[in-house]
Formats: sequence, C-alpha cells, structure tokens
Amino acid sequence: MKKILSVFLLLLTVAAFNPLMAQKKGAGFGVKAGMNYNTSGKYFKDAGNIWDDPGASSGYHFGGFYKFGNYDLFLRPELLFTNTKFDTGNDIAKISRLDAPVMVGLHMFEIFSVFGGPSFHYTLSDNYSSKIEGIDNNPLRFGYQFGLGLNIGPVGLDLRYEKEFNDQRINFDRIFRGTNDFKSEQVILGLSFQF
Repeated sequence: MKKILSVFLLLLTVAAFNPLMAQKKGAGFGVKAGMNYNTSGKYFKDAGNIWDDPGASSGYHFGGFYKFGNYDLFLRPELLFTNTKFDTGNDIAKISRLDAPVMVGLHMFEIFSVFGGPSFHYTLSDNYSSKIEGIDNNPLRFGYQFGLGLNIGPVGLDLRYEKEFNDQRINFDRIFRGTNDFKSEQVILGLSFQF
C-alpha cells in the first residue's frame, strides 16, 4: 500500500507542476489499478472488523479503459480483472472475475469529476460454486457503480461504491449464512493514468 501511495504522490506532483500535462478531458486509452474493500451492507459492524483484520475483506483490481469525450461530459468503459474476498459470517468467499463497468461522468471545477453507471461481472473462479447443488449459479452478474474522481493531468484517483443486484443472494444465504440477509457491496479505490 505504501508503494502505491508513493507512486501516486510522485505522479501527482509531476503532473501538477508540469504545464505540458494540462487537464485531460479528451478521448484516450488508459490503465488503472487499485484496491477494493467488500462489505455486507452492515457498515458499523464492518468498520469494527477493519480494525480487527484489515485484510479479511480486501482485494485488488487492474486493467484498462477508453475515455470518450472532448468537453465536460464523458463516457468511460473499462475492462478489469478483479480478485476479491469477503467474510460472510461463517466463511471467507473468494472470487476472481472480469468486470466491465461503463461510467458516464461530468468534469467539475477543472480537477474533480462525478460518475456512475452499470457494471457487468463475469466470474472466472470462486470457492463456493462446488458447494451448490441443484442451483444454476450464473457466472454473469450485473450491478452499478458511482463515485467521485480527482484528476490532475493524465493521473486520476477515484473512489467508488459498487453494489450487485440480488439475483444470487439465495446462493450465498444457503452456503454461508442460512436465512440471514447478505448483499454484496464494495468500496473501490483506483489509480489511473490516461495516455
């Protein structure tokens, strides 16, 4: 984490003091990487668990994107590999998947942006499908993301909230939590660089 923060601060400093690296609002390819933290939707309980074991529900992501737009409005489809895990209460669920969020956003005040849109997920592997009997566990899932971004030159930092729709909630309930309620949600911190 310290290495990621050091690299980000170095890129941010270079971008801030280099007049050739003005705010990039135009189209272009970029790369992105970051961390994600999964939550069950019970935020106060999850906040307490962070202090006990900060890595229990964390993961990472990396990939690329293409940004369309020449002015303040933009469209940014992404393709990311995500490795994530979360504590269900009785066990740790681990998932590797491909994520394809499609963000529509608006630049504000030169360096800030707000965005949101649908997010598509394709599960590559997990540690719970083999425990399901008689249930069609579809690897394709849908959800949504929204968040805020800080953009200085080609360097961007964004904080997002993601939630999947509840189409597979019953599967998680039967495996890990019985009849208790569980909703898959995560907070995502990403660092990007647009070429």
